[in-house]
Amino acid sequence: MHAQAAETMFHKSMNASERAGQCMMVRIFGDTLTDETRAFLTAHHIRAVCLFRQNMRDEAQLRRLIADLQDVLGPAALIAIDQEGGAVMRTTWLPEAPSAMCLGAANDSALCSDVGAAVTRGIKALGFNWNFAPVLDVNSNPHNPVIAERAFGDDPKQVAMLASAWMQASLQEGVATCLKHFPGHGDTRVDSHRALPVVNKSLQELEQQEFFPFQQCAPHAPAMMTAHIVYPQLDPDLPATLSRTILQGILRDTWGYDGVVITDSMEMQ
Repeated sequence: MHAQAAETMFHKSMNASERAGQCMMVRIFGDTLTDETRAFLTAHHIRAVCLFRQNMRDEAQLRRLIADLQDVLGPAALIAIDQEGGAVMRTTWLPEAPSAMCLGAANDSALCSDVGAAVTRGIKALGFNWNFAPVLDVNSNPHNPVIAERAFGDDPKQVAMLASAWMQASLQEGVATCLKHFPGHGDTRVDSHRALPVVNKSLQELEQQEFFPFQQCAPHAPAMMTAHIVYPQLDPDLPATLSRTILQGILRDTWGYDGVVITDSMEMQ
């Protein structure tokens, strides 16, 4: 994470348990903050929550839930959502934004900027301050069961251009973004929600395709989400989420990225 953010998060007076809690994001169940959940968040010093459709009934209810979470998590609370557009829209009452694939077909960075800004204004009004979007995966495999319409296209340069426009508009509206899924989920035949995919490409091949959008957008990105995928020519043993070779060696040391790195959901199979 950026040095200033780290200094703000980790006060010298914090013990190890408090510091750990500040680095954790959890999901909660139901559409109200129960006494049991409130006690759990407090006991473990959690500061970040990601909300899903099961947590959302209507606008009034969601505003109350987010306000209650902010009260428990404190002034540095992070309240996140996956609001990409297309099929990945958690709120059912906000206007549905076009998918990345639709925006890719238009190939208009100004339109991407307008859509990113509109999506952001909607979720910001509800109380969210972190959106797990945009998707930077290059949709290079037509048999991919999970990316498809979530990608801006199959051309790395186009993906970088359109995703950057979407991201910059969101940041200007005052909500943090998160590039996903690093190092790239576009060339898989397996949904990482259900099993562990393998992308057996060389470093050179990855640099030409998967890496390109992430590398182009990284200097301006506050956060990046890891992929639960094994890239055996980079690390034969561990998926990117757990790979020091990929996250420290490539992302931090080679690229110099100093933003937040967050895993994809650890409940995935």
